[in-house]
Amino acid sequence: MSQFNDTGYKAFEADAAIAQWARVKLDSDGKVTTAGLTDKGIGVATRAAAAAGDIIDVALDSKPGTIKMIASEALAAGATVYSEASGKVQDTAQATAFQVGVAMEAATADGDIIEVMPRVGDTAAA
Repeated sequence: MSQFNDTGYKAFEADAAIAQWARVKLDSDGKVTTAGLTDKGIGVATRAAAAAGDIIDVALDSKPGTIKMIASEALAAGATVYSEASGKVQDTAQATAFQVGVAMEAATADGDIIEVMPRVGDTAAA
């Protein structure tokens, strides 16, 4: 059945525990899991999933505006950010990473929550 969504947010069932503000990917079963370094995600979990089966809202990459994301390292405001393991973002363009957006504020350490303007790349960074 075809659906339509113009809010930029969509509810999904989690396939496992997912951290709030982690990038997520859509699995073939229609559920979401945490996106890794080599995964093109579909958006960001706006609240945590404690376990498989939890229903969470995802801010889709296509939504207008900015979104919070988890940094994996210190990075500067204005840096282009790329996919990283554990649903995080980094400012290093590794060969298998995908462009995710632009950091609207600096991160000082791994685990910092930062504002990102999504700008999704379709091909790996290298």
